[in-house]
Amino acid sequence: MDSTGEREKLQRQIAAIAARMIVEEGRDSAQAKRKAAAALAGQRARSPAVLPDKEQMDAALREYLRTVVGAPHKAMLRRLRTVAAQWMHRLEEFRPYLVGAVLDGSATQHSPLKLNLYTESAKDVEMALLQRRVDFRVAEPPSGESRAMEVIGFLLPTGEREGNEGPIAVLLTVFEPEALRIAPNARSRSSDPLLHPIERSGRASLAMLRQLLEESEVAASHPPSRD
Repeated sequence: MDSTGEREKLQRQIAAIAARMIVEEGRDSAQAKRKAAAALAGQRARSPAVLPDKEQMDAALREYLRTVVGAPHKAMLRRLRTVAAQWMHRLEEFRPYLVGAVLDGSATQHSPLKLNLYTESAKDVEMALLQRRVDFRVAEPPSGESRAMEVIGFLLPTGEREGNEGPIAVLLTVFEPEALRIAPNARSRSSDPLLHPIERSGRASLAMLRQLLEESEVAASHPPSRD
């Protein structure tokens, strides 16, 4: 690239096109970035420096969802957060926290609902799910997740989405209790000034999520005056 400014402009353009692909075509972020980069940058797309980073992609996604999808996205996000609050209440003994796209507002209909749990025993979480007759799968935690013991995944019935297509994928990452003392890293937090402070926090407790839902409900019922 000729300059930092040109590279950043290209990254924003790639992120904008990739965001549309993620929302409209259901592509994952990595695939969408590569396809958008190939279309815009040609041979330069082979350079990792051309691809937008996670923060740029999340910002582009939120911008697309706000300006193009609009009210339907706000409604979907509210429903997903309501489902998250319900499951956080059910799993309250394991100190659940909402993380990821459902928290920071970049969720699409394809996004999983991600909860972090903090407990001594992952088997206790599995037993709690079995008691609720949840059909789940267990996997190793991704690399880089400090003190994570395992990831538990399951699907919620379509009915819990209230009008959105497909079931909701839920991912529970089970951590040792001491991991709660570690603040969310910079990649988990957002600097988007349009977000609520809780949405920018990187990790929200049940009390924080309920506050967010209450405040968004008030904002929805009292839109700002155009006068």
